[in-house]
Amino acid sequence: MRQGSGRAHARDSLGFTLLELLLAVSIFAMVVVVLFSSFWVGIGSWEKGEQRIEFQQRMRAVSELMFREVSATYPYFLTPSQLDKHTNYVAFFGESNSLRFVSYANLHKRASGLCMLEFWVSEQKGLMLGEAAALAANKEDFDEVPLRSAEHALEICREVRSLQLRYFDRKKDEDQGEWIESWDPAEHRGYMPRIIEATLTFSDPRGETITQQLIIPIMSSLQK
Repeated sequence: MRQGSGRAHARDSLGFTLLELLLAVSIFAMVVVVLFSSFWVGIGSWEKGEQRIEFQQRMRAVSELMFREVSATYPYFLTPSQLDKHTNYVAFFGESNSLRFVSYANLHKRASGLCMLEFWVSEQKGLMLGEAAALAANKEDFDEVPLRSAEHALEICREVRSLQLRYFDRKKDEDQGEWIESWDPAEHRGYMPRIIEATLTFSDPRGETITQQLIIPIMSSLQK
């Protein structure tokens, strides 16, 4: 009896039972699942980080573009049209959510060095920039240039949801000055705002809103 029992024990020790194999396979499968889950979580975090970095770079590029174009505003005088009784005034038309002006800076490096520009926000395409050569002699010609048309408009950044503008009005150095919501050149004949405050609202990859405020001095601002 002892010898038979010893032989049976020897046979059992030569391999694994079915239960042991199933248990080992189950543990291995769980380890693989955990490893792959950690791997995909890491990949997802890396991709989100890359998206965040790219978004921050776009925000910086948009802010730099707007600062460069607006700060280089040129005092481009328009002569009165036949029905216009005003004297000459500077081509600078500012609203609370858009701005139309003439600038030294331009995207297409025009030979003249001067271009008509307009910033505004489209619901579908975000921040837009219209650009054309500055050839208008009077306000009537200036208004007829379709800066928002497909021929002249460029899509700058889809993540921009809104643009808010204010203009600092100070006629003389001794004046205290004030911030106003719009700028009509017919009411401010002969000079432009000293400073422009531009507030851009972006939508980041997570769907959250980020606000970027720019304080832009007008380098060639004229004083009355």
